[in-house]
Amino acid sequence: MYLDERGYTVLKTIVNNPSITGKEVEASLQLTRKQLSYAIEKINDYLQGNGMPKIERLRTGKFIVPVMVLEQYKTEDMDGFDTTYVYSDKDRGFLIYLMLLCIQEELSIYHFTSELEISKNTFLTDLKKLEHKLEGFHLEVSYNRQEGYHLVGSEFAKREMMIEAVRGILKLPNGKDTIMGICRISEDLMTLVEEQIACIEEKLRIRFTDERMKELPLILCLTVIRTKKRRIIRELPEVFQHIAGTKEYTAMLEFAKAYDITWQSEKLFLAAQIQISNFHSMQTSESEQEEELMRAAEKVIENFENMICVTINERETLLEALFQHIKPAFYRIKYHYHIEQSIADMVLPQYSSLHAIVRKSIQPFEELVGAEFPDEELVYITALFGAWLRREGILDLVETRKKAVVVCANGVSISNFLYFTLKELFPEIDFVTCLSLRDFAEYDEKNYDVVFTMGRLETTKMQFLVKPLIDEMSKKKFREKVMGELTGIIPHEIDTAGLMEIIRRHAVVKDEEALKRDIANALSPEPEEEHTYKINTQFSIGLKDVLVRETIQVLDHTVSWEEAIRMVGAPLIVRNDVTEGYVEKSIENIREDQPFILIADGVIIAHAGIEDGARRVCLSLLKMPEPIDVAGYMEADIILMIGTPDPTKHLGVLEQLNSLLEDKKALSRLKAAKEPEEILQLVQNEKKEK
Repeated sequence: MYLDERGYTVLKTIVNNPSITGKEVEASLQLTRKQLSYAIEKINDYLQGNGMPKIERLRTGKFIVPVMVLEQYKTEDMDGFDTTYVYSDKDRGFLIYLMLLCIQEELSIYHFTSELEISKNTFLTDLKKLEHKLEGFHLEVSYNRQEGYHLVGSEFAKREMMIEAVRGILKLPNGKDTIMGICRISEDLMTLVEEQIACIEEKLRIRFTDERMKELPLILCLTVIRTKKRRIIRELPEVFQHIAGTKEYTAMLEFAKAYDITWQSEKLFLAAQIQISNFHSMQTSESEQEEELMRAAEKVIENFENMICVTINERETLLEALFQHIKPAFYRIKYHYHIEQSIADMVLPQYSSLHAIVRKSIQPFEELVGAEFPDEELVYITALFGAWLRREGILDLVETRKKAVVVCANGVSISNFLYFTLKELFPEIDFVTCLSLRDFAEYDEKNYDVVFTMGRLETTKMQFLVKPLIDEMSKKKFREKVMGELTGIIPHEIDTAGLMEIIRRHAVVKDEEALKRDIANALSPEPEEEHTYKINTQFSIGLKDVLVRETIQVLDHTVSWEEAIRMVGAPLIVRNDVTEGYVEKSIENIREDQPFILIADGVIIAHAGIEDGARRVCLSLLKMPEPIDVAGYMEADIILMIGTPDPTKHLGVLEQLNSLLEDKKALSRLKAAKEPEEILQLVQNEKKEK
């Protein structure tokens, strides 16, 4: 068993100062807590492998170092200490896999224990962990006396796991030599493949990154070895068929010919390895696909600039850098190749708010690739934008991120809708959680800077009053108000008097008051009075799916508010959408908690919690000829009841309902309706958003 350099340094530090604490070791060696824990784990593996007792770490942060370890590893005794790497169980799993993939002879337990210098029990434990991982690739390890241990599954799946194993082992000291030894890759083959990759770079006018240049020759060598043994990919995912005819495919034809690789599936696989590669530099071509990628990259930068309200200098240089990452990322996502070693742990703590903004900006690329940009890819773009903003001296403006909580007494249905609405409206703010009034009273003020609430609260932190459903007209003004108070910069706030003084010096002003009004309107225009109701169709469950003829009632008389709640809930009970208990809980909530459920003039929405008896997403409506008093704190003539068994499935219904109610004409038609069919027509026949 061996120990790497970091483990050696940590062990040396501890044995030479046994009273040192974990935090002191971290500070001394500039390690994170996670890195130190991992190093201690490696050290203990090493010690036990050499017949030594383990070092224990107490909750106080101190270490218990056995006397035997102290005596053996004092500084004066460590001169000849071997600092080669000690494999973790994950490392050994990758090595076992590569042996199964590459070694042709019948593999027995002896082969693995001898090659890896481990015990039989360690091998069997590692094998079990590997088998669990292989399930995700639809592979398994089988054993019989004739073939020994061997892999079972599709060749494409074996290659996918092969690539992950290569990347894993390359992170270790002497990783390349280890892979070449286990997989029987000759120096001659490696040299030839590396030369051919250099020719491919020249032909395609690209430069692979150093990291890719470490793994690509090994991947291609192993592909050559597999094909020579007639281990051929018989079937590829459909998306790979589009590779044929690309310049990468053409470039790899010569490589395939050199090794007698005649199968189309193998040629496509080889070309894909080039397409998914990261580049240091490239000269873009005029292919239609790349033109689309370039346009998407331009739109991403434009979105980003709009969100941070800053124009980036050297935009063309940034565009080129972004394109160089987006192109291989496009193919990695398309072919379901993912970056194994993510830099998220390094990037997100430093650029947390920037990452949220980049996530929103990347939409043009996601539309092009037809899939969501995974975080392990997105963090590289976040790091790129972060470096650009830091260079221009404006990163701190983006990264001064406030933490906020949303306080809502309305239960999960309305609370979640408000929470997600605010999250989308303020990407610069880190929304921590959504709390009830009682939970907020017990919540530690250290965990937030800002409160969004529907009623004034006792808190020393900045708070903003917000309605449970915010219409589109109000969102812009509310955002300006919040961002103005948080940053001290109010969008469009201009010194009109100063501007007038400049105008007077250069022009004759006939009507100063009229000019002031026109300037104010131009810089901060008032929203139009009319708002046309349109349905957003992005949600799987919409308003017209749940508000149907059976769930709409129009009365010609008024009833008490409790009776109104029971009446509006009755159709939902009949349809088995909610239980009777759900309706009674809704009444109890209004009576005891008095939540703010007035979502428009004279319109309330009653509901209970997701655990109170809602079986599916549902909505009902009861209209009365005139408003009634509701629990002494509201008046309403339209009563709605919503139910949901899930925190988010009903959000589309709420958004579309909100869009309907913020349209003054639609609300007037709703209040004037005499028959359920009129309300149904209002919901179903309006224009849809395109």
